[in-house]
Amino acid sequence: MPDGRWPSIAVVTPSFNQAPFLEETIRSVLLQGYPSLEYAVVDGGSRDGSVAIIEKYRRWLTWCVSERDCGQADAIRKGLARVGGEIFNWVNSDDVLQPGALAAVAQGMSGEVDAFCGGGVVVKGDGQTVQVRCRRMAAKKIIRGDLDVEMLQPAIWLRRENVLRCGGPDSGFHYYFDVEMYLRYFAMFSRVGYGATVLALFRLHPASKTVTRPEAFFAEYRQALEKLSRLEGFEVLWTPCRRRLHELDRHRAVARVLVDGGTPRWRRTLELLALAPRRPRPRMLHILAAAIRRLLKNQPWITPPAA
Repeated sequence: MPDGRWPSIAVVTPSFNQAPFLEETIRSVLLQGYPSLEYAVVDGGSRDGSVAIIEKYRRWLTWCVSERDCGQADAIRKGLARVGGEIFNWVNSDDVLQPGALAAVAQGMSGEVDAFCGGGVVVKGDGQTVQVRCRRMAAKKIIRGDLDVEMLQPAIWLRRENVLRCGGPDSGFHYYFDVEMYLRYFAMFSRVGYGATVLALFRLHPASKTVTRPEAFFAEYRQALEKLSRLEGFEVLWTPCRRRLHELDRHRAVARVLVDGGTPRWRRTLELLALAPRRPRPRMLHILAAAIRRLLKNQPWITPPAA
């Protein structure tokens, strides 16, 4: 480092029945060779051989435990309470840090920034990969679902003290807890640094929550918006969250009109026109225009795949 001091970095790995991936994850953190690392592995009481893997590396861990918990966010909170460090992130037990990632994070966080966001690679179940470079990490843009926002959790590193100040992960969420915390974090701490270095691999496999429960993610997305639309101390988020909830209601209303085959098309067209807000966002107008066009052409809203 330019000033000769490496900032301390804390990493937590939450895990539950991930033995096929866990050892590679642990080694990807320990073999960083980073000189000031605190690392906790928090297992939820696995019975698939994970505990033996954790015991194998216990001597190099700051703290580890295997006991029942209330989910991934709860495990992260446990680990967060047991580690120090200036910089913090969690690395899930099926993800992998790239060599040199922690050194790149330390350098990225050396300036006056509250967070450092790098790049990552999403590895799909069929082996295909997608490059992601985090960008536009602003609470209001994330809430709106702006298309220029890109995020990948293991590539987003935060100040540990600020994570605690914003409340940390909410263990009441199981699928959307990371983004819900980011909204609180970036509402309070908005200085973000960006880099192109690939920091982590993010796996999508048949057992991933992202793959198996997409509807649960959407349900918690809405719950997060409802929570943040009235959370004391985060008033800056109230209006954008309420606006987004209103948009989601309109999306649902559009879908109901389109699938209502018992109502004449001309009447459904009028219903769609009535959904146009007084001061709409361009994207909502585009969605309504596309819905009306498909309705008039008697086309389905979701185009079925070719036989």
